[in-house]
This record gives sequence, C-alpha cells and structure tokens, in this order.
Amino acid sequence: MNRRTLVQVLGLGLLTGFELIEEAMASSETDKEGNRMIIVTVEVEFEDNQIHEKRSAIQAMDEATAKEPGCLAYKSSFDATNPNILRIYEMWESMDALKPHFATPHMAEFQAALSSLKAKGMDAKVYEVSKELPFPNQG
Repeated sequence: MNRRTLVQVLGLGLLTGFELIEEAMASSETDKEGNRMIIVTVEVEFEDNQIHEKRSAIQAMDEATAKEPGCLAYKSSFDATNPNILRIYEMWESMDALKPHFATPHMAEFQAALSSLKAKGMDAKVYEVSKELPFPNQG
C-alpha cells in the first residue's frame, strides 16, 4: 500500500474508526531493521466551535498516548487564526511502535468522545523519517 493510500485511510480512521488504519499499516514499508522514525500530522476542522467542549478528552488522549512505549511526542493544539481547527502532532520510534496505539483503551475513549462532532474537513499525513538535520540557522 502506498503512503497516499495510508494517509487517506488514516484520515478516514479518525472520523469513522481505526480498524482500517490497522489494515493499512500491516502492509506499510519500513527499513530492514523496522526502526525509522514516524511522524504523524492530523488537522481537523470542526463545525460550530464544538471541539472546545471536548478539551478534557483531548487532554486525556495527549497524556495517555505520551506514556505509550515508542511514543516520542504526542501534542494537540488549536489553530491561532481558526479555533475550530484541532491539530495533532505525533512522533514515534517506528511504525511498529505506532501500530498498537490504535488499539488502546484511550483511543477508544477518544473516538467515543469525538464521535458526535461534525468535521468540515481533515488532512492527515504519515511521514517516515530517514534522518534529522540541523536547523538551518544554527552553526
């Protein structure tokens, strides 16, 4: 399965259930050691300021996910110019570390908490990182 398809499945997963993501990830490519860092970015625009009613569910998801094995970072934030946009930024040690995330109890709780919300649109991306570079203006 190519990365574009994986991203489409990931986006669909947040809105309709993560079962499809697990299937897509099962065929994901990794290097021979299976240890390339994975970065996930998700941006969802919700209708009518509804997302702010779910802040406690978002905070609980952030805190629980950050404790998962292989999770290097998991942060949620709201857009400064459009407060109806929720962004999620994730860093994982590998695709193998990310896969179990979708079967955790806190993921099920998060999905249930957000299931009543209406999304206007969503953009989700999964990146496989080969190396970290120095910041351009340092040195």
